[in-house]
Amino acid sequence: MNFRVALVLLLLFSLSGYSQPPTDWNAFYQKLDVTAYRGLKFKVQASVRIEAIDSNAEARIWVRIDNADHTKGSYNNMADRPIRNKEWQTYTVEGRVDKMGQYLNFGGLFYHKGIFYYDDFHVYIQNKAGDWDDLDLPESNFESYADIIEQNWHFFNINSPYVHSITTENPAKGNKAMRIDGSLAHVTLPYGKNDSIGKYAIVNGIRIYYEEYGNGEPLLLLHGNRGSIADFSGLIPGLSQQFHVIAVDTRGQGRSYEDGRRYTYELFAQDMAALLDHLQLDSVNILGWSDGGNTGLIMAMKYPKKVKKLATMGANIFIDETVVDPPVIKELQDQLDEIKDDSSFHANNERRLIRLVLTEPRRIFSDLESIQCPVLVMAGEKDAIKQEHTRQIAGHIPHSQLLIFPKGTHYYPEEHPADFIKRVGDFFLVN
Repeated sequence: MNFRVALVLLLLFSLSGYSQPPTDWNAFYQKLDVTAYRGLKFKVQASVRIEAIDSNAEARIWVRIDNADHTKGSYNNMADRPIRNKEWQTYTVEGRVDKMGQYLNFGGLFYHKGIFYYDDFHVYIQNKAGDWDDLDLPESNFESYADIIEQNWHFFNINSPYVHSITTENPAKGNKAMRIDGSLAHVTLPYGKNDSIGKYAIVNGIRIYYEEYGNGEPLLLLHGNRGSIADFSGLIPGLSQQFHVIAVDTRGQGRSYEDGRRYTYELFAQDMAALLDHLQLDSVNILGWSDGGNTGLIMAMKYPKKVKKLATMGANIFIDETVVDPPVIKELQDQLDEIKDDSSFHANNERRLIRLVLTEPRRIFSDLESIQCPVLVMAGEKDAIKQEHTRQIAGHIPHSQLLIFPKGTHYYPEEHPADFIKRVGDFFLVN
């Protein structure tokens, strides 16, 4: 199971964790105090257009709630719908202010080589009557002098090749707009969208997308719910120095296809077993993070000959209030309710993926006793998966090691990639 923050299942990669070279992206933002709006829905809206110089250039709007206890709350960066339109269009990102929410960070995010334009930002809060209040934002239309604008809008990496300015040429509204010149940006294809490396395999009746890097023992990487190969962007460079990395998009996620069957971890495991057959690999090491850890455990039970060693991070074998806190389950149910009337393909797929984590897996601890390969069971001390559940998983696997990362969260691999790579590397390489 994968929870982007403690209570919100939005596994798109985080802004800080999207491990591209520092010259390949940048972002700007404002921070707004939303303490008075806790629990209410919000919308961030802006007009955006781009002039792409390379075909992978894209723009986005991003939002993140920072909680009063210094944790991250609701997050969305339009990873599933990047902007590539050369004409002005208005885009909206929605969410809910967390119960401990203190600040709403919002702004623009852009990748690769291109010229990016932003204008007319709005933040709306839905009041208790159901109406949307348009909050007063400083310099939302970039109409003042540049020095005044820079007092309110901030860039993450001021030394990047992206040069921002205010332009009077063709604004979306008013007389000015934000212009970001990324013509000198270094172009690197992100993991998960590497057209020179990526391949498709027809397995189990569908097209599965995968990328291979490095040499050595084969290591299969399995991502979490609503994720993709990109979630391992911070790990692949280090892991590929030791292993032949096979990074996969699970069916219905990333670039992989699906055929309408109900999502289960047994089905995902069946896909991966068929992929290994396609690659003519008899046995591999597996690193599964979140949902990927669930799939890895199922593979070790159902396809034992295919799993040499298994490392899981934040996995679970059933789902109830002994595994995650009740607010997590409620938040997922609320997300289902919010998209119940949306008939689009994306919404239908989102519903299926949310239902997966609400109803699967359906195993019991004694099932794990059949696993014969060495298993490294990992989780953060502050993981969304309760520590007792993780300890029970390790305790029921005959050849297991337990590793709880002190003060770590469900996103320890993203937050501390060097340490995580060392721990799993040592496990896989020890005879």
